[in-house]
Amino acid sequence: METLFLLAHPLRWRLIEVLASGEHSAGQLADAVQSERRVGREAVSKHLNRLARAGLVTTRVDRNARIYWLSPRVIGALALLIEHLVRLREPARYDDIDPDENGPSIGLEHTPIDEDEHVELCWCIRKSRQMQSI
Repeated sequence: METLFLLAHPLRWRLIEVLASGEHSAGQLADAVQSERRVGREAVSKHLNRLARAGLVTTRVDRNARIYWLSPRVIGALALLIEHLVRLREPARYDDIDPDENGPSIGLEHTPIDEDEHVELCWCIRKSRQMQSI
């Protein structure tokens, strides 16, 4: 769960997104996120260090630059978290994500259900019905 906590921060998530395209120097990363996130180089460095200490990014020194790249651990950790969520969701035998209503499919199969039968069991269906009535 610490992985989710670390990645939940918008600046750290953006750094992960940039590093997904390949290795970058600390300066390149700072330049990439400074203007869009309005943060200084010190803040970028602090977040990169947190990601490195957690093993989510790897670093090496190249002459006078520190180079970062995404650790394979990030993809593995996220894959395990998603597998866990899918296992928790499977006993409910429904999928309340309708790709026709909410845009493109996110890769989950859609199983039609009789909503009236499951309303009392599913917070998300009750919540969406409440939102529609407002």
